Amino acid sequence: MGSGRDAAACGAAGGTPPAVDREQLDGLVSAAGVDGTREILAAFWRSTDALLASLKQQIAKGDFAAAARTAHSLKGSALNVGALGLSDAIRRVEERCRSKDWNGASESADGAHQRRAEAEAAYKTLLDRAA
Repeated sequence: MGSGRDAAACGAAGGTPPAVDREQLDGLVSAAGVDGTREILAAFWRSTDALLASLKQQIAKGDFAAAARTAHSLKGSALNVGALGLSDAIRRVEERCRSKDWNGASESADGAHQRRAEAEAAYKTLLDRAA
């Protein structure tokens, strides 16, 4: 895949982490191939979508302890596949849940949905180029 940074994987200005950790992605491709990596990511997106939905429900109910646990799990999962931007967004959700900041947690969860979409698009672009 190469070690250069693609625009799809770069973060926005202002210290936002890149959507994708290219080294992590390269490691996945090296271990599983492009098609295997696509399968791994498809399972990750399904799991992520379910966890994000649970997270939103937990926040809406004010169940901050459960929401913080869900966010913590999702944060680690995102790091495992190199979705840095998503992991960072979820870290903010977790912090706001731990401080029982309903508005901040809700807004941060909305931002996590955006970072999820950015990560999926970046992975698609990078894997299409590697195929």
